[in-house]
Amino acid sequence: MSYIEMINAFVRYIGFIIEYLGLGIIAVSAAIALIKLCFKERDVDHIRKNLAKRMIFGLEFIIAADIILATVETDIMQSARLGGIVLIRVILGWALHKEAGFKLK
Repeated sequence: MSYIEMINAFVRYIGFIIEYLGLGIIAVSAAIALIKLCFKERDVDHIRKNLAKRMIFGLEFIIAADIILATVETDIMQSARLGGIVLIRVILGWALHKEAGFKLK
């Protein structure tokens, strides 16, 4: 295994760790929101805003992982597909910001 292949493998490994961290944040946030909705709180608007904030946080990790993984992609089709996924996730993050009612500074 050459030096470049070792670096590519390491970057992919880091990218996957960051991606799964983002997915974990989103999954835990959804579980917390569901538990609060079912057992503790009935303020749906507050729960929705907190869930949106946490989902945006997790989505930022996933977008960062996509950008990291794009650095080691060698095929133009894989890079284009990855770019499309990043674009969709950025639009989703923007929609979540609007849904949660955040003010952009």
